[in-house]
Amino acid sequence: MQKKNGVLANDCVTPYGRQDGGIMENIGYYNGTFAPLEQLMIPALDRGVYFGDGVYEALRVERHRFFALEEHLSRFRASLAFLRIDFSMTDEALTQILQEAADRVESDSQQLYFQVTRGTAIRTHAFPEKAEANLMVFTRGVPLADLAEYRRVTVLEDTRWSHCNIKSLNLIPSVLAAQTAKECGCAEAVFHKNGLVSECSSSNLLMLKDGVLRTHPADEHILPGVTRAHFLMLARRLNIPVEETAFTLAEMEDADELMITSTSAHGLPVGFVDDRPVCGRDEALLRLLQKAYREYFWDTLGISINL
Repeated sequence: MQKKNGVLANDCVTPYGRQDGGIMENIGYYNGTFAPLEQLMIPALDRGVYFGDGVYEALRVERHRFFALEEHLSRFRASLAFLRIDFSMTDEALTQILQEAADRVESDSQQLYFQVTRGTAIRTHAFPEKAEANLMVFTRGVPLADLAEYRRVTVLEDTRWSHCNIKSLNLIPSVLAAQTAKECGCAEAVFHKNGLVSECSSSNLLMLKDGVLRTHPADEHILPGVTRAHFLMLARRLNIPVEETAFTLAEMEDADELMITSTSAHGLPVGFVDDRPVCGRDEALLRLLQKAYREYFWDTLGISINL
């Protein structure tokens, strides 16, 4: 068995798969070891446990093929560089591990998560010397979000740190916002700072108004979503004007349409802000963009789907 930056790993005897590494419902990986998520173990002194000292990415896997892998890896490397985490594994070696994890799961529609932490060391705030980065991966079957139904969102003050463009493990404000949304019967929580909308707890927010697609600029206040970028690209291809400018809460509630975008949410429409009905005034353009994205998604994967 290879540890740390190795690609091959031991196989576990479990009720979820065969001893020889057979197909499973889910799989996890940590520094060379594959195991079902329920049995995967990490050391208590992993700095991700007590500091959240690491970065992560999430990928769509359809029929065991990755979507937009290069774009996710580019953002992943940028986050590592910002946090000054030394992760020596090449993209090729990392991709091999991600592919093996995806291939071990039966589902044709998966959400794959991977993270790298600074290493395993006694707790001290300064970077530990000679610690090697830790890699964790897990994947399981998760369907793509249904785009037909209009969703409800709630609005919350954005209390996150000033580097939201970095995909770090420090997500407590987003966790609390997502729980608040859930308790309110909402699909998402929309963040704002002094009345200016930034994004949602785990997704970006796009607005349609008078035929223009508008969203917050990709600065330190939002995560530069891969799906967000694709929507802007496709809008331009369709000759839909695009504006990367922040909008206010009042403008949001006056939007013709609002769309939530993320790795698995390809333009979820918003119909309510808390209990106030919104949007529904340009559904034709909304559906055009949704269809364009799903066509791009499947075409990029090389999979033929009747939409």
